[in-house]
Amino acid sequence: MTFADWFFKEASPVFGDRDLGEYVPDGGSAPAEEMQRRCVTTIGRRKHGGERGARLRTREAGEDDEEEGSGGRRRYTTSLGGSATAPPIRLAIGGGGPAGFFAASRLFSLDQQKLPGLTLPRPLTIHLFEALPTPYGLSRYGVAPDHPEVKNCETKFAQVAEHPNFQYFGNTTVLGDGQDEPSWGRASVRLRTLREEYDAVLLAYGASRDRSLGGIPGEDTLENILPARAAVEWYNGYPGTWAAETGPRFVDLSTVERVTIVGMGNVALDMARILLTDVDVLARTDMSERALAELARSRVRHVDIVGRRGPLQAAFTTRELRELVSLKHVDMRFPTDLLADAATRLAEPGALARMANGRLRKRLLEVMLKAAERPSLPLGSRTCTLSFLRTPVAFHGRTPPAADTPTRVSEVEWRLNSLDYPSDPLEPVDYSAAKALPIQPPLHHSTSTDLVLKSLGYQPILIPPLTYDSQRSRARNTEGRVIGPDSEVVPGLYVTGWLSRGPRGVIGDTMSEAHATAEVILSDLCASPPRSSLRQHHHHPPSLVGGQFRFDWPMWAELDRLEIARGRAASKPRVKTSSILEMLQSARLL
Repeated sequence: MTFADWFFKEASPVFGDRDLGEYVPDGGSAPAEEMQRRCVTTIGRRKHGGERGARLRTREAGEDDEEEGSGGRRRYTTSLGGSATAPPIRLAIGGGGPAGFFAASRLFSLDQQKLPGLTLPRPLTIHLFEALPTPYGLSRYGVAPDHPEVKNCETKFAQVAEHPNFQYFGNTTVLGDGQDEPSWGRASVRLRTLREEYDAVLLAYGASRDRSLGGIPGEDTLENILPARAAVEWYNGYPGTWAAETGPRFVDLSTVERVTIVGMGNVALDMARILLTDVDVLARTDMSERALAELARSRVRHVDIVGRRGPLQAAFTTRELRELVSLKHVDMRFPTDLLADAATRLAEPGALARMANGRLRKRLLEVMLKAAERPSLPLGSRTCTLSFLRTPVAFHGRTPPAADTPTRVSEVEWRLNSLDYPSDPLEPVDYSAAKALPIQPPLHHSTSTDLVLKSLGYQPILIPPLTYDSQRSRARNTEGRVIGPDSEVVPGLYVTGWLSRGPRGVIGDTMSEAHATAEVILSDLCASPPRSSLRQHHHHPPSLVGGQFRFDWPMWAELDRLEIARGRAASKPRVKTSSILEMLQSARLL
């Protein structure tokens, strides 16, 4: 019996409970590395069949492999992950978006630096779990297609995934107790199981529940009233259910001329820009093919972006606003009286210093004032209006052409607001903190529309023992440490990203917070001894349900190359696969 045959018989399919270093003296020697290569290759062939299966498994286990089309060899350093007497410290991350990858990157970096107070007694291994087969979360499915530079962080994330002590568990949902198992075709693992099998668990799965307008009349009954997430997923090719042949459906834009966007954040401006940009420009991006086809049929002529407060309280960034007002074929319209009032308030002595992000708000106002001064475009041009001090109170529909046809929205009824500024005589006024109050006596007016997009933000879906902080729309935590139902810190459980700070900020904010949370985790792990009952080898898989559908990193790497190759043929960055079924078939899981 060969060494590989013996080890395969004694161990689980991928190393299992035992460490190869236990059986090979001086595990770092050349003979040991060669024996490990042969062993893992044998396991890969038996488990997956053929040279492809062997190549995938050896790559994941840490062997050098030559990447096709890479122009050279990419190094995968081999790590035995400690000995039988010193098993690695295991960390599980739930969520494969920027927050999860930034945290993993920082943890590996700090572990390598061996700083005082942040030096672990044993090697660190990280397993990352993502509900979709594909990684990168909002970087892949949330960033607007015409912002490819924002996605440069994905290069860094791919480097993290190549770390020998990192494993990716795609198509794997993290569930709380009481939650149903996902439909056939997806793996799952309970949070309780992760907490039992890992020294620490970091949840970074974001906030995916749409905020509503409180169920105002027509909101839930009329057609063509959609959350912003529907539009973002539509133009980014977010996959539907695993069996879906195509991505999620949007609306028939050939019947839409006027669009109303409720909300004034960056996503609102993204949607307006996408709807008003020439489709020939968007065709050079990685926008989904379905969205491009629909936009080619679009009859949208006007977009109205509406906020409940004023110009100084808008939540979008200067960059997003500049891009929108720079659309040459779009006539931008602003309420000049409100802009003038905002400029007067900013000119007061000390007003800028008292405002949160005062300089940013000044630049925003300057961009709006400059755009408002431009001459109007010829009649018939596309138009975009920024409207302030309005809150929707009802949606009304037109009579449908047939009894069995859903009634489509045709009108928005608005309540007019005024701004209420802080009135503490001992505190200078911060104009950015103004609240919107109804004008008294109440004043309403209506505008026509064919489509309403609600860009109101998101709320997290919490898994016990996470509890909700309603003021900040996040999981209760202190420096990333989860606070449980008893208002005590839950040992070994952490949150980061939108789940930790609430659904706001850009990717740079996510990186800063994830790095800080990583330092907290490492500090806690150094201060308390790891649990000795954990399984020893860092490659040992967790207790998954439906684990045969797990999408690993080599599978994603092959899908990534396929998408890029398709994109190259179409003169665009990539052509995304928007069907989970197709993803699983590409990995030969179905």
